[in-house]
Order: sequence, then C-alpha cells, then structure tokens
Amino acid sequence: MKIPMRLLEILRMISRFWSDLPLLVRLLKAWKGGSYRGLSVRTLASCAVALLYVLSPVDLIPDFIPGIGLIDDAAVLALLLHSLAQDLAAFRIWEERRGNG
Repeated sequence: MKIPMRLLEILRMISRFWSDLPLLVRLLKAWKGGSYRGLSVRTLASCAVALLYVLSPVDLIPDFIPGIGLIDDAAVLALLLHSLAQDLAAFRIWEERRGNG
C-alpha cells in the first residue's frame, strides 16, 4: 500500500514541475543573465548528475529488466524534482519581491 502512495506523490511532483516549467525557464534566464544568483551550486550539480545518470546506459538496476528497470532512474528524477521545487519556490519569492520593488 505504501508504494502506490509514493507513486502518487511522485506523479504530483512531476505534475507540479510541469506546471512550473515556465517559471524554471525564467529562473534559468535570470540566472544566466546575472540578475538572479539564488540558484544553488548544489542544484546545478544535481541537475547535471541526474541527467548524466538517467541518460547513461550504466545503472544501478539495468533498464532492460521489466517492471523494475526504471526504478532507480525514477528515484533520481524524484530527488531532482524535490530539489528544483525548493529552488523554484525561492525564485518565485524573489521574482514577486522584485516586481513589487
């Protein structure tokens, strides 16, 4: 019973991330342009490592195993989405304060 609840939580995170995608694009543009420096080095490193892991053919659990082969990739992506959610929330606050100031 815990696995389906965890799966629902992951799906909610993915849905929230998908709806926050325009915010992420604005965050990256502001960071690249130098106006926003609140993006943590840890998050940048996490993104790079997560993408390398997911795209790499070498996994903890091989992807070709039916049913469980993508579990490790999903876990890595879930951790990344959690990390991004925190940075997106901080950027949203920064953006609102900047718009009001």
